[in-house]
This record gives sequence, C-alpha cells and structure tokens, in this order.
Amino acid sequence: MTNIYVFGHKNPDNDSIVSAAVYAEFLNYAAGDDSDVNYVAARLGDIPPETRHVFERFDATDMLPEMLPEPAPGAEPLKVVLVDHNEYAQSADGIRDMEIVEVLDHHRLGGIETAAPISFMCLPYGSTATLVTIQYMDTEAPMPHWAAGVLLSAVLTDTVIMKSPTTTDVDRDIIELLASAVEVDPQEFGLELFKVRSEATPFEPSAILQTDLKEYDKDGAKIAIVQYESATLDPVDAARDVIVEEMNKLAAENGWDLFVFMATDIIKEGSELFVAGDLDLARKAFDADFAPVMAADPFKGASAWMPGVLSRKKQVAAAIMDA
Repeated sequence: MTNIYVFGHKNPDNDSIVSAAVYAEFLNYAAGDDSDVNYVAARLGDIPPETRHVFERFDATDMLPEMLPEPAPGAEPLKVVLVDHNEYAQSADGIRDMEIVEVLDHHRLGGIETAAPISFMCLPYGSTATLVTIQYMDTEAPMPHWAAGVLLSAVLTDTVIMKSPTTTDVDRDIIELLASAVEVDPQEFGLELFKVRSEATPFEPSAILQTDLKEYDKDGAKIAIVQYESATLDPVDAARDVIVEEMNKLAAENGWDLFVFMATDIIKEGSELFVAGDLDLARKAFDADFAPVMAADPFKGASAWMPGVLSRKKQVAAAIMDA
C-alpha cells in the first residue's frame, strides 16, 4: 500500500486543515476499496481552535490530520497532494524532494514545478473547501455528515461569513447547500466559529504574528502576511507598540523585506494594516497614509485603517504583488 499525503500550507488555517481532511476522504472513496493507494490527511502546523471546535461538534475528531511525517532515511520520496496552496515558500520543508501528484487550490499560481503532468485545479472561489465540495457534487459521491459540517465551517471562515470580496455566487450556493445538510443557520454558525477563535487564547502578539502566516517571493523580494480576524480589535489597539516590535524582530530573523499584519474587524468590515520593512512598497501598493505606530521610533513600523479590506489573497497580497 502506497501512502499519498494530502496537506495544506504552513501555519494552517481552518480551510487548510478541513480541505486536507475531507479531500483525503474523497480521494480514498474515488480510488475504491481495491486500490493500492491510501490517501492520508496531514498538516504542517497546529490545529486552529475553531477547527478543533467544529470537528468536535460533528463528532469527527478522529478525522483530524496528523503532522506530516519525516521521510525515513533512504526511503522513496513522499508522494503528496497539495491543497490550499501552490507555492514552495508556503509548503512543507523539503517539498522540492517530494513527488507532487495533484494540486487543489484557490490562490494565485506560485511557481511550483513538477516532472510529470498532474491534476491541477485552481479556481478563483472563496475557499478550497468550495472546490472539495464541488468534487463531491460532480462525481455524486456520498458526503459524510461530518464532512458537510466541517466544509461549511471552512467556506464561512475563509469568506469571512460571505463578507469578503473573494466570495462568489458559487460559494454562496455551497454554503446554502451545506448549511441545509447539517441544519444550521450559516450566519449564526459563522459567528460561533469566529467567537471560538477569538476567545480560545489571549491576544499574544508573538503567537498571533506566526499564526496563519503566508510567505511570498516576488522578484527576489520576500514578503510575509499574517491575518488576524476578530469581532473586536480592542486587544490589537492595546498592543500596538508590542506588535511592531515583534514584527521587526520576526522580519529580521526571517529575512522578510516587508512584513504585513492584517488585523481584520469582521463587524466593522475593515482591517488595520501594520507594516514593517519596506514602507514605500506598502504605500505604493495601498495608496494609503500609513502613520507611525511608535512616537519614540517612527521608522519602526506604521499602520493604516483600510475600510472594506477583508481578503489577504485578493486585496492585500495581490496589491503588493502588483506594486
């Protein structure tokens, strides 16, 4: 039996974990009982609190992915399916030595290369969970109840309860379908998930700034973007100086030319963007008046309130890449 590991990006968010878990389930069903291939859901980081909550709610904790194993010395390269990412910088350490057999994603194309043709689906929907659901629908495969519940959670968190500009009519239809299947109100369920995320742990900048972090490499420039979503940004406002101090520390340690912390208020529907590093690039990308955060050291970092900015992928990362 050959194992093929299905996993999302480093510092995984809800969509990354859910998509890996459910897509592995789907691929095993599609392969059939007589297959000599076993798809194994894996992850590259800790499980977010809202993800653990939703798997518990639908009695599916045994379906949570385990950490991707280290390949044994001298063993054949790991065979892998990438979900929710397609960039080397966001993937597993040693990804260039692994055999990528499939990609399922909803982000920009990030330069991953393969030696042979593979199945590659990358569509501009609000979440990878939407693509996983479509796979079930297109093949008429039976979807387990737990899978419908966790997929719904992933579409809701990735689209910020359908407020993000990345939300498409397809995502809205999928949300309606899945919500009906598990008999929940999607708005109430979505708010429940964000509440769990906010209340799970106290706001600690050193931890928050390394959670759901994505790295990008554009023309030799290294960029990192972290998004924090909450119903209130009061803890962020109270820790502004600490945030930019920690951002500068992490940027220096990792060699990032620009580090962006995107603090998103899902109620006010906007984001406070903190930037450290190449402020000129940030100003060019967002055409915004970034104000210094620390009066004692105005060059340490800056921030700006960006109304209507909810999507890291479409409104922040894309703007920086274009700039």
